[in-house]
Parts: sequence; C-alpha cells; structure tokens
Amino acid sequence: MPLRRRALGASAAFAACLSVSFSAGAAPRPVYAPSGGFADPSVVNHNDQFYGMATGSLVPSAQGNIASGPWGSEGPALTAKPSWATGGGMWAPDLERISANEWVLYFAAPVNGLDANQRCIGAATASSPLGPFTPVAGGPLVCPGAANVPTPDDPVPGRPLANAGVIDPSGFKDSDGARFLLYKTQQLPSSLRIVRLNAAGTHVAGGATSRQLLRSDRIVENPVLVKRAGDYILFASRGPYNKCTYETIWMRANGVGANAFNSVTQHTLLTDGNTGGVCGPGGADIAAAIDEGKRIFFHGWLCGGSPCPINFDAQTDDRGHRGMYLGVLGWDSNDNPVVNKFLSPE
Repeated sequence: MPLRRRALGASAAFAACLSVSFSAGAAPRPVYAPSGGFADPSVVNHNDQFYGMATGSLVPSAQGNIASGPWGSEGPALTAKPSWATGGGMWAPDLERISANEWVLYFAAPVNGLDANQRCIGAATASSPLGPFTPVAGGPLVCPGAANVPTPDDPVPGRPLANAGVIDPSGFKDSDGARFLLYKTQQLPSSLRIVRLNAAGTHVAGGATSRQLLRSDRIVENPVLVKRAGDYILFASRGPYNKCTYETIWMRANGVGANAFNSVTQHTLLTDGNTGGVCGPGGADIAAAIDEGKRIFFHGWLCGGSPCPINFDAQTDDRGHRGMYLGVLGWDSNDNPVVNKFLSPE
C-alpha cells in the first residue's frame, strides 16, 4: 500500500503556501522533480491533500501535503495496461473526482493499426485518488476506427488524418453537471475535440458524438477547459514539446459548439520569457487551492537542477527531464486569466 502523509490543517497549509511565494519576474524552482521526471501533470486537491499523475509507465503518481510540497512518489496508479494497448508509456493522464469514492483516470496508450507512436484514450476507475486504478472493460473510450482495437465509444468522426491517434484527455464538468472529455488528435493539423460523457465519466453518453473545437496548422495540445463569467476559457500548450519555446496559451469562447475556438485569439500565458526562464512551460493543469483560489501546475525541462538552456532540444539532447512547477492562477478585471506569482518549495 502507498504511504499516506499526514494532512496539514487548512490554515497552517495556507500559511506555508504564502511563505514560499515568488514574484512573476523571479525564476521559480520546481515543486516536484524526481529523477524520472513528472511530465504533463494532472493535479487534484481533495480534502486539503494534493494528488498528481504524470506521463510514464502505468501512470506515475505523487502526493503533496500542500500545493508547493513536499511531494513524494506513490508508485504506479494503474494496476495494468488495458487489454487493447501495446507496450509503451501512458501519456498525459487526467485524474477526475466523480464522487468521494468514485475516481476516474484517463490516459493515452499505444495501439496497433495506426501510424507509428499513435495512441488511443482509455479510462480506469478506483475508489480513492491514488488508486489502484483498474481499466474499464472493453475497448478504448476514444480511438480512430483504423486502430486494431475493440470498438471504441468515440471513433473520432471527421478527424483530420485517418491514421492519427488521440492523446491528452482532459475531463470537464459544466455548471449544469454535464461531464465532457476533451482531447487532441495527433499529427498536423492539430485538432482539439470534445465529447459528452455519462455521469460516471467512464463512457460516452448515449447518442453523443464528438465534435471539433479547434483546428490549427500549428501544434496545439493538452486542452483544459474552465468556465468563467459565463464564457469558456480553453487552456492549451502550443509548439514542439521538446523545446524551450513550448508555451501555455488560453482562448475564450461563449460556447463549446463545433469549431467554437477556430476564430478566437490565442493569448500566451506562460512562456520561457515570463516565467523567469523555465524551459518549455507547458502541459498545464488547474486545481483548486486550499485558500479557495486556483493553482496552475505545469512542467518545464530541467538539465541537472536548473532549467535547460534556451537552445535545448530533447530529441537530440538526453540530459533533460521535466519537473513540475506551480503558479497562482488569478483573473484580471476583464476575467482574463493571469499568473502573477509562482510558488516554490521551502
């Protein structure tokens, strides 16, 4: 059984958070940076404890007493890969709370029948945020029809490329209680899509069909959706993940209908320039804070204990691994998202 760390009281935990705040112009330190990295973090605050999932074999998990740590490894979250998956790591997982004793973990797993390194999206369930999670029986939740897998719930109709996979699952619960899953189709052009789920978050809702929210000639991935002042704010990562120019962006639309974000402005939120030199600040996720605000968790490339240099390329340089960083997410007078400060470990 994974080791559980004792929870701090809410007031003490919040004070600890405040004691480690940094200005936006200072270079933050990662709040969690194990030797194997912690890429594409998904983080949930539950009962004033923070639970994180990351890309890797059977989904590495971690737990933190407060958002800025200390964080510690809790081992793999999945009991096993799903029967339809081939060998390889699980990419960009997303942890979602359905109820106090119902949790869903989404992940992208490699499959046969598509182009090289393409994936499909699966779901797994558990009674606690650290699992162990057991894959949902049957085929994938989302998978293009060309894949050699049991029939998926969502075959990704109208996708840009027939043999491209799907990655970066992200759950969203609307203000009326309806649950959705966002994801990205692989290869270019990039396509971010959304599909309605059942109340348990384990299958596509009866009669629902996925639709495209955004298509781009640039790499746009890792969608996270937040509702704010009646609008939908879509956070995403843009650019090649292996370089320091990878960045976090946001967009606003008044609905989530077909192509809702195609013609809206893409605003930058986190770059290597405005984070004090974090290399490739992307893969972001948003979690509730103990003080009832919001925190944004994101990864950045580290070479040793410091951010990799601006010309770093992970495809040609094997020194790098990704650590998890933390920012305080706020809103300006126009309800636009801002990150005014970063938090680092004590």
